[in-house]
Amino acid sequence: MTGGPSDTVLVTGASGFIGSAVTRYLQKQGYAVRLASRNPDRFKLPSAERALMPSPEAEAGAWDRLVAGVDHVVHCAGIADASANLRYDDYRVANVDLSIHVANAARRHVPGRFVFLSSIRAITGPTSPNVLTEGSPARPTDDYGHSKLEAEARLAKIFADDSRHLVILRPVAVYGEGMRGGLASLLRLARTPFPLPIGGILARRSLLDVERLAAAVFHVLSNPVAGGAYVVSDSSPLRLAEIVAAMRAGYGQNPRIFSLPEPLLAGLARMAGRGAMWERLSGPLVVSPDRLAATGWDAADDTRRRLAAYIAGQSPAA
Repeated sequence: MTGGPSDTVLVTGASGFIGSAVTRYLQKQGYAVRLASRNPDRFKLPSAERALMPSPEAEAGAWDRLVAGVDHVVHCAGIADASANLRYDDYRVANVDLSIHVANAARRHVPGRFVFLSSIRAITGPTSPNVLTEGSPARPTDDYGHSKLEAEARLAKIFADDSRHLVILRPVAVYGEGMRGGLASLLRLARTPFPLPIGGILARRSLLDVERLAAAVFHVLSNPVAGGAYVVSDSSPLRLAEIVAAMRAGYGQNPRIFSLPEPLLAGLARMAGRGAMWERLSGPLVVSPDRLAATGWDAADDTRRRLAAYIAGQSPAA
């Protein structure tokens, strides 16, 4: 079921933020990697195979050829940005239909793991009053989250005969070089010279180092962990002010953070038409990575240092 560095791994979406980090990490561990993308000629990794990702309308044979000869599949392809504001049909084509095509081919031809990069948003909205675990009820609140949850359910059916084949990783917001989504927006805010009145926001949010996510992929490929879903995050959530302070430290700047009462900030945000954004920034979203950590994967416990190191252009590896 699991294997070692002599195995070959197909990584879909290998040109993306997460896919490229996974590819680099697996290659460092000695795996042969086949890179699948809509634009495979963009890759500059001479030791890796390149494969053109079939279109969603492609026949089954095209997907069979994509996975032929590989030992494992890591499926990173899809729309990974909850803020893309697309129609559900668009999310479904990218996150559900594509996953089904790859998984069906893998079930027919791939002997090892199928690792699906899902999202914590498959079980929650942008905030949650409770600490989330694998046992938390699935309550997505937007089309992105619903598409990820639907993909998880469809993959579980495909691999129902042997659930050990399927591992689902549900990362929280991922930081690293080239970070995207809400963290990229926060990074732009941190880059401004203005003092920010966020010191009094006490809610905490879990983040995840992209390198530790790649290490989680390696871990479930190379160790006999149980199939199923795993929440993935660093071990110590941060307040918004701590996140911004770490970002500014990476730029060599002082934090420049002060406090205003949260009700006043909320009112100002609503007056500016930014009420929804305020809810996302000020609300908590804390998860527990304990289930995966119990299998031997190490969660990062120094998020602020790692976040600052990425922004400073340095490796966060301790």
